[in-house]
Amino acid sequence: MYDTVRADLPEKTLYGTVWQVEDDRVQVRDTSCGRLLWVERWRAILY
Repeated sequence: MYDTVRADLPEKTLYGTVWQVEDDRVQVRDTSCGRLLWVERWRAILY
């Protein structure tokens, strides 16, 4: 995948690259800290 996305989470706005996609969520590598996070698919916006 490796698309760049923005995800508006309740605690912060996350910018990163997509690593995996499942039915209702995507795994995003945060560009600021390098962590991998699962995000609900509807929150991910192509950037």
